[in-house]
Amino acid sequence: MSFLISDVILPETVDLDYGSFKSKNDLFRHMVSLLYKAGKINSEEKFLESLYERESIGSTYMGNCIAIPHGKSEAVVSSGIAFCRCAEGGLYESCNETGVVNLIFMFAIPPQTSGENYLKLLSTLARLLMHEDFIQKIYGAKDYMEVIKAIQTAESVLEE
Repeated sequence: MSFLISDVILPETVDLDYGSFKSKNDLFRHMVSLLYKAGKINSEEKFLESLYERESIGSTYMGNCIAIPHGKSEAVVSSGIAFCRCAEGGLYESCNETGVVNLIFMFAIPPQTSGENYLKLLSTLARLLMHEDFIQKIYGAKDYMEVIKAIQTAESVLEE
């Protein structure tokens, strides 16, 4: 399994113009539909269940207007990441933490993925998001190619 974000994020799973969301459930349903249409999951409902199970364990709100919801499920065909950028953002509540989010990275992880590998993928993204220049490139990206270029550039710096 690759631990590079750039290997598992597809053009079909990136929405740079989501605007705002009324509820976390609306946001989740939209992002899950992107993963479903891209063939990363085979059941929207089963994957949604895994997201809410994970939400009950601990917060996926990261601060700095960023959330990283994730689920490990039998519904996942292959690892994938959906990414939404919300111009206006929305209120995101997760395990007693609340904040406005504009950048949401949703991980879909197959059940056979080890906990260690799962954490490495999440850790890679968390490390990328610690760099303000990376965040600014994501906010300024006009299309998928600019998003993937920002991710690949940031990943190459991590590998040095």
